[in-house]
Amino acid sequence: MSILDKQYPTNVYRLILITAAAIWGLGFVIGKSAITTVGATWFTAIRFFGAGIVLLIILFPHIKRSFCRKTLKAGMIIGVATFLGFWTQFLGLGMTTPSKNAFLSACYCLTVPFIWWVVSRRRPPAKVFISAAICTAGIGMVSLTEGFSISLGDGISILSAFLYGAEIVIIGLVMRDNDILTTTVVQQFTSGILALLLALTTQPMPTAAQVITPEFIGAMAYVAVLSAAFGAVAQNTAQAHVSPSEAGLLCSLESVFCALFSVAFFGEVLTPRMALGFALIFASVVATQLGDKGGSTATNSSPEESADDGPAATTSRESSEPVKRNRGRITR
Repeated sequence: MSILDKQYPTNVYRLILITAAAIWGLGFVIGKSAITTVGATWFTAIRFFGAGIVLLIILFPHIKRSFCRKTLKAGMIIGVATFLGFWTQFLGLGMTTPSKNAFLSACYCLTVPFIWWVVSRRRPPAKVFISAAICTAGIGMVSLTEGFSISLGDGISILSAFLYGAEIVIIGLVMRDNDILTTTVVQQFTSGILALLLALTTQPMPTAAQVITPEFIGAMAYVAVLSAAFGAVAQNTAQAHVSPSEAGLLCSLESVFCALFSVAFFGEVLTPRMALGFALIFASVVATQLGDKGGSTATNSSPEESADDGPAATTSRESSEPVKRNRGRITR
């Protein structure tokens, strides 16, 4: 039995998502110079292919045993969703300010409950909507530094929030009956192929002088190995045990970590407004746990609950009834 096959308390999977969010947040800061060097589309293509190659080398014996048509299909579906979220955020970033783009795309924590409601036809409890609203307000205080108005770039950034939300829901739905590691590798290569096709048709090829530098290689190594490879495995694993709504909320903490790392390592000033935003985001995460006693994972559920309730039914509930259990971003 591998470490991914074992069942852990739900709080372990929550911690995994928070760790992934921290890695993504630092990845935004580290990868910013690489994006400036080669452009967002080439950056995305290199990032996804790099992650896919790293995972393929490390996991080749496992993938050889587990690869099948069903896993290929699942990975491709998730990979398309992942690419669309990235691409629309980058498109919006080119037509609006970085702060507004970061805020609007990170609002996927608010879109996930509604998307999951439509898909599962099960209304999330009120605390989910309250928590998402508080989190959105907090992200706004952290990210927005100027007057707010809606432009075409803002609208595309909002679209990316829905696509990222859809990605989180799709992972929860598709991953439940597929091998996590093999599906993740297919996901990375699928996103990489789509990004490469877009890059080849819209941007010039990066030169050797641009990419053969310690700074660029170091940045891409971080985002490919940690942000992409580890982050994707961590998220796909955790979402088999955490509800889509809560996963969206925890993943959105990447915007908080991004700001914190900017303050800690790059001299950005922590203003009272940002501090209040951090407090609101933290309060939103705490609010999702109110009335939740935690507990064990899906192994405690009956077969009937597992069949009816989706990815995994745990004793950590979003409501008193069994619920379906199960991924903005430049950094992911």
